[in-house]
Amino acid sequence: MINKLKKALKSSNILNSSYIYIYSDFRIFFEKYKNDTKKKVLNLLNFLMKNGATCITPSFSYTKFGNFYVNKTKSKVGFLANFIMKNFKYERSEHPLFSFVAIGKNKKLVQNIGKSAFGKYSLHEILKNKECYFLHLNRPLKKGNTLMHHLEQKNKVKYRFEKRFFTKVYEKKLYLGNNFKAFVRKDLNNKDSNGTFLKAFKKIKKKKYFLRKKVGKIELLIYPYDNFYKDLDKLIKKDPNIFINGNF
Repeated sequence: MINKLKKALKSSNILNSSYIYIYSDFRIFFEKYKNDTKKKVLNLLNFLMKNGATCITPSFSYTKFGNFYVNKTKSKVGFLANFIMKNFKYERSEHPLFSFVAIGKNKKLVQNIGKSAFGKYSLHEILKNKECYFLHLNRPLKKGNTLMHHLEQKNKVKYRFEKRFFTKVYEKKLYLGNNFKAFVRKDLNNKDSNGTFLKAFKKIKKKKYFLRKKVGKIELLIYPYDNFYKDLDKLIKKDPNIFINGNF
C-alpha cells in the first residue's frame, strides 16, 4: 500500500510544493501494518519531504488553563503530531490551544506565528503565497478545515470574538509568556452559531483544483492552499453565515 500511495502522490504536484499541510486519520495504517506502523509512517513522511517540502500538521492541545509546554504537552487531535514529536527534529508553535508542528527544510516557519490563533499573523495568513498544498489522508474535507476560523476573524463575523487566555507557555524550563488569543464563539448555548463546513463544501466540492485518489481503503485529497483560501474568502464575504448552522 505504501508504494501505491507514493505513486499516487507522485502523480500530483504536491511533491514539488514548499509546504504540505496535513489532515490525517491513520487508523487504516494501524489495521494493515499492526507491527510496522512506525516504519511505514516514517517512510511516507520522508517521501513527502524528499524534494525539500516542509510538512505541517495541527497539534492542538486546547490548554485553556495552567501550563503549556511546547516540547512535551501532547496534541489532542490525533496520532500524527504526537508521532512527529517522538520521531523527528521538529518545531512547534507556541499557542497553548492551537499549536502546529512542522518538519523539514523550513520548519522554523511556525516560530513566527503571532499570539492570535487565527489572526493576521497566524499560520493561516503566513502560508498564503508560499506554494502550499493541503493533503488529506482519509480525512474528509466535509468535516472541516480550520482555515475557516481565520476567515471568520478576517471578515469580522458577529458570532465570534477574540478571547484572551492566560495559560503560561514554556519551552522546557524557559517561560515564554501568556496572553495568547483565539477567535471563539460568543454564546456556546446558541446552536445557531455551531460551526459547520457542509454549506461551504457543497459550493466548492466540484472545483477543478481538487485532486482525489483512492489507494485501497485510503482516500487522498490534494488541493492548493491559495485557490482554496480565495474561494472560501469569497464565500464568507457573500454569506457571513456560511460556516455556521444558523443566521446572524
